[in-house]
Amino acid sequence: MCYCATVADTLLAQGKLVITADQKFRLSAATQDEQDARWQRRTVLVTGVPEDMEETVVMYLENRRKGGGDIETTRTDKRGTLMVTFYDENGTSLL
Repeated sequence: MCYCATVADTLLAQGKLVITADQKFRLSAATQDEQDARWQRRTVLVTGVPEDMEETVVMYLENRRKGGGDIETTRTDKRGTLMVTFYDENGTSLL
């Protein structure tokens, strides 16, 4: 049986998102009491994202060569945290 990591797992295993040498963002697992486990397996948090970099970060996370996939929703807060939920929990096996 082949274990195929979820998109979120694949990205979380990288630990950080490096877009350019001077732009590194931290990835972490999303937890939210009112959400179910399937939602959590499809969601990652990216911290330290400036407002003008949100679109670039989203484009990077959609890149399948980097372990990403199709994004269902994104939400941001005032502290520069971007919550990204992918459509499908199945991803590549880059782990």
